[in-house]
Amino acid sequence: MAAQDVVIKDIFGEADKVEILGKLPAILWAYLETARLLVRNIDTAPGSSARSAKDAEKILGILESAAEYLGNESLKTTLGGHSKMLSALGRGELSEQDFVKTFVEDLPRLEGMAGPRPESLPDPLISSWLADQATDAADRIRKGRAGDLVVSVELLDEIRDYLAAEAVSEGIRSILVVDNAGTLVINIGDKTDLDAVSLAAVAAANFAATEKIAHLIGERDFVLLFYKGHNESFHFTRAGKDYIVVTIFDNSLSLGLLRLKITEVAQFLIGKLPKREV
Repeated sequence: MAAQDVVIKDIFGEADKVEILGKLPAILWAYLETARLLVRNIDTAPGSSARSAKDAEKILGILESAAEYLGNESLKTTLGGHSKMLSALGRGELSEQDFVKTFVEDLPRLEGMAGPRPESLPDPLISSWLADQATDAADRIRKGRAGDLVVSVELLDEIRDYLAAEAVSEGIRSILVVDNAGTLVINIGDKTDLDAVSLAAVAAANFAATEKIAHLIGERDFVLLFYKGHNESFHFTRAGKDYIVVTIFDNSLSLGLLRLKITEVAQFLIGKLPKREV
């Protein structure tokens, strides 16, 4: 089990439910960073905290929905205190000075629940996208619909066997299958030092951002992305509407050969993986 998986289990108790809500540790840290920004804004420019407070309340609402769904009383209590303070600040019932004093004293407790701070946190664009995805998931749960796609262990094993036999070869270091919510479905290959969970979230966010760019130039979306590095390169392609295939490969491998192979992989995945109901 990966270190981040341990952190998730420690916070929310039941890993299967956490998977439904997505990457909550990332959202926890996004909230903590937004909370610190709010405090800094109050310290440097009193009276200009409204925008930061709204951002904090948005992410806090996501976390409260998650805590309620998971039945985590400790997290619910901590977040409830933050919610009351932010509401009181917004209504003018709590001065900014008193808010900062109480708020800052309470942040370490939430940091302890969030686990070790990543060396590099998602940039604001990715954090915002993750927050929007989590909001959608929470709304689906409130309406009684599953918040995420469910893939059986048997199907995962079948897909892994296929990728190992037909896709992973000399020159291809790793293949990841990611859903649009940034959830890692499969990771296979020899890059043992890869932070696959973070890469899954960033890959999905990257596709979401480029889809907006496509709309601006009159395209529906971009079906593949390619990033060339000094020694290794990344190839991203869609597998239907719900999944993204991320391939890490050596620069010595022909891009044309890679594209041909990954196109076959995508078609196989489209026929096997479950699709999200509209």
